[in-house]
Amino acid sequence: MIKVQKDFDTIPNILSSKPQRGESREGVFLENIQAKAYIDEKNRYKVGSVQKRLNQIYNLKCAYCEKKLLDSSKHIEHYRPKSGGYYWLAYSWDNLLLCCNECNSAKGNRFQVQKVQVNYKNEAFEDIHTLGKEYDKLEEPMIINPEKEDILSHIAFTKQGFIYSKHPRVKHTIFKACNLNRDELLKLRVEVLNDFKNQIDEHFNLYTKYGDITRFMPTIKLFMQETITENKFYAFRYFILHNIKRFFSEKPKQLIIQSLIIKLSQKETQN
Repeated sequence: MIKVQKDFDTIPNILSSKPQRGESREGVFLENIQAKAYIDEKNRYKVGSVQKRLNQIYNLKCAYCEKKLLDSSKHIEHYRPKSGGYYWLAYSWDNLLLCCNECNSAKGNRFQVQKVQVNYKNEAFEDIHTLGKEYDKLEEPMIINPEKEDILSHIAFTKQGFIYSKHPRVKHTIFKACNLNRDELLKLRVEVLNDFKNQIDEHFNLYTKYGDITRFMPTIKLFMQETITENKFYAFRYFILHNIKRFFSEKPKQLIIQSLIIKLSQKETQN
């Protein structure tokens, strides 16, 4: 659950203009308005151009759990649920995220707000892509929007890959909205951690026999290089690098890893 950047200067044409073939999204938007509900049986926000753009924006990762979706179902998720009272936002670029099947199912049509849920107020079709910021002020949603909020500093993890937070809204997103501690995610996160730890342990065993602290460098450097937003579980990797003591109990290992992280970071900065 990390912040992503979405370009609003180039909204997919299919969502903002009348296509040369087929029905315009404005037409089905008006049908939803008339029905006061989402009635588009063809789900016409699901088109290749929109899917492709979201895949790029989210680096083929779920907006909430950060699992890679290479061979998994890719859902075009509505931040404000189209069938949960926000029927006029079904085709809003501002409202569409990339999501895995599990997070999508967990979130469902629930959308808890701290104030009062907004209703349709005759907003025009051409304005639906920019309503989110105003709505956020009026509603104060509980679930985090990864396109607008950087909550990396509010996330923590255990050795078992368990994600938690003291921040009320982040906590709500983790436990109530998306179930981000389901078994599959715990297993995948622990695999990332154990792969790193096992390599460090192997280096440490050799280090105690032969010395030479530089033998740790390639493993630590690679882990740092892989801690980029494009990769799965960036938030977990980031937390590991900044909380080495939590994941390595032995003091000598802590000192070695921390000193080399600092050294490699300084070298990277100089370059």
